[in-house]
Amino acid sequence: MRKWIIWIAVYGLAGLGVLQAQSWGAHAGVTAYLSEANGSNTPFGGLEAGVSRGRIHLGIYGLRTLRPAQTPTYESTLEEYGLWASYFFPATAGLNLGFGLRAGQGAAALEAVHNGVSEGVQEEVVQAFSPEFSVEFPLSRHISAAVISGYRWVLGAENLEDVGCGNFSSLYTGLSLRFGLFPGR
Repeated sequence: MRKWIIWIAVYGLAGLGVLQAQSWGAHAGVTAYLSEANGSNTPFGGLEAGVSRGRIHLGIYGLRTLRPAQTPTYESTLEEYGLWASYFFPATAGLNLGFGLRAGQGAAALEAVHNGVSEGVQEEVVQAFSPEFSVEFPLSRHISAAVISGYRWVLGAENLEDVGCGNFSSLYTGLSLRFGLFPGR
């Protein structure tokens, strides 16, 4: 009898923790970034979508340069897409701090330009890893905005002429507008 009471107590309490109602949410959004590509500041645009349960968020993202980064002889572009995971910590009733990691794959390209005429494009497949920090605040029950900052490490651009991975790795800052179902609101 004593074993049954201990068994019921241990597994019953564990089951109550698992079976408690959890807050599920989902969102899709657009993001505008400012970052460096090949030594020149350039705007990036992107889309994101994901689901969340409690404070954990999992999603997908994609981004690309909106205007090629200009250097005297090259126009540089970067695009990436991949998975995103983050943890949201409620700082106040309407403000969440987010700590996340993005891991993706994409393409870095250099287009040689001389007197406004293209002389060919070089493109390499790259991998990107980005730890980031965000501050998210609600605008309404189904709309949220976030200010995002992080650092993007790009690997795989070694074979581009006169360019290395460090030319595409940089700090970034962005603003995201998200639409969806947000738990706890």
